[in-house]
Amino acid sequence: MRRSLVLLLAAGALVAGCSGTKNGTASSEPSYTTGAGASSASSGSSGSAPKVSNPLKTSSIESDACSALSAAKRTELGLGEGEQRTTSVGPGCSIFAADDRLNQIEISPVLANKNGLSDVYDTKANDEYFEPTEVAGYPAVYAAAVDGRKSGKCGLFVGVTDQLAVNILVQYDNGPGASDPCPVALKVGEAMIETLKEG
Repeated sequence: MRRSLVLLLAAGALVAGCSGTKNGTASSEPSYTTGAGASSASSGSSGSAPKVSNPLKTSSIESDACSALSAAKRTELGLGEGEQRTTSVGPGCSIFAADDRLNQIEISPVLANKNGLSDVYDTKANDEYFEPTEVAGYPAVYAAAVDGRKSGKCGLFVGVTDQLAVNILVQYDNGPGASDPCPVALKVGEAMIETLKEG
């Protein structure tokens, strides 16, 4: 019972508001979460996620989440500069579309988890959607506690090592991404993998 309560509290720590705008810009905290982070309070992971066969160097994003996308990749995706911030799971980066600050992406290495994507798998019962996939050959899963995909919100976790998953959260209010946000998350994930491979 106590472990269940701790897991719920840890999962709840990720809940934040992104239901509207603040001074003409999207809120910097997404409103959808998963149980990621819960494992930091648990005794371990079942290792249920696929293994990462080619782990990436992650020291840069562990200290600066905005380094997950190179300047060239941000330009290619139509994104502006990233703004560093701190989240409940580690460092985060808010990146807005270059032409519309109501379209925003959050990138957060989930440092609170020590078992990478397996910790996300272990808490999938908390999610309204949980869809395993791959991003540029790396294991990943679309997942969130609240399904906001029809309103421009999509959560994607990418396993970059067996110990670290990166959460990519999309909040698009305008354009094609507002009705179909998960392809945006996928493109960001692919660009992140390429950036990390380049070192």
